[in-house]
Amino acid sequence: MYLNVTLLLLFESENEKLLERIKALEIENESLKSANDKASEQIVFLEHRINEKEFCVENFKNNSKLFRFYTGIPDYTTFEIVFQSFGSAVNSPVYIGTHRNSAKLSSADHIKCGPKRVLKAEQEFFLVLVRLRLGLLEEDIASRAGISSSHFSRIWVTWLDFLHSKFRTYPIWPTKACVQQTMPKWFKEIYPSVRLIIDCTEIFIEKPNSVKYQSQTYSNYKHHNTAKGLIGISPSGAVSFVSDLYSGRTSDKQLTKSCGILKLLEQNDSLMADRGFDIAEDLPDGVHLNIPPFLRGKEQLSAMEEAETRQIASVRIHVERAICRVKTFRILNTVFPIAMAADLNKIWIICCYLINFLPPIIGDESS
Repeated sequence: MYLNVTLLLLFESENEKLLERIKALEIENESLKSANDKASEQIVFLEHRINEKEFCVENFKNNSKLFRFYTGIPDYTTFEIVFQSFGSAVNSPVYIGTHRNSAKLSSADHIKCGPKRVLKAEQEFFLVLVRLRLGLLEEDIASRAGISSSHFSRIWVTWLDFLHSKFRTYPIWPTKACVQQTMPKWFKEIYPSVRLIIDCTEIFIEKPNSVKYQSQTYSNYKHHNTAKGLIGISPSGAVSFVSDLYSGRTSDKQLTKSCGILKLLEQNDSLMADRGFDIAEDLPDGVHLNIPPFLRGKEQLSAMEEAETRQIASVRIHVERAICRVKTFRILNTVFPIAMAADLNKIWIICCYLINFLPPIIGDESS
């Protein structure tokens, strides 16, 4: 009997100790849960901060000022419109060197070989625009995006090929009726038949090794080796013609005759340009040329000719503004190395087409 009572007392003592231990563990567990919740919140917060620091399209979509600074596109909404216009081809990339020497963004039925896509198509397009806009080196862009420079190089050349071929299919040449409908009233009162305003610009290139190509590309006007392109805008200010690039030694007259623009003009159209475009004899029948008058042996222009010169200059300045907009893509302000010669024409075409997604030149004083 005495033994049973003793055992009972021992059991009760052990039970109380176990209960106290359980309560202590419960308190400790609650404390750990609280600490775990705080840690989880901290992790989420830090992940959010890290994401905010990532160089991606998502972190600029709500800041139009920065979006235009980095891409040249006014805002994310416009960016999305441009991106969606590419269709489904952007979702099945075939990077250069990864599929039987093919180098393009392809349709979905094209089997993709090589490394898996690291970035979304939208992010790739964003990075390509950043390089066009800011002229950054491939290593810089790759570091910002968290990918290897070799992978960005594949993205870069693949998208250049795709954008060039895609933009060239966009029908930027307007009909005569469209030109008349969109022509500003003040323009229509002075030059109602003008279909196009043209000008040329030059892009610096590295001096070629070949003496022959040194001569062909040397521009007496720029005193540098250059590539030259022609751009034309409609009276409304939209880019409606972009030539391929020619050697810098090519004259404005030669380039205009060779680039195909004259074949697009119709009877009763007129073309506006600077004095360097003395192409009246080369125009199709019924097409008129508006350029400032020449001195042609005279000491000075007449008062009427001076007024005409100023009037043409006041209108022709808009094509110069369009060229300035193209040159805001800073990659065109660098001296292009010979190694990038194959890409230069594509880059020029892409930048010219991209400015059509900016607000209108005429009536908008910003560049």
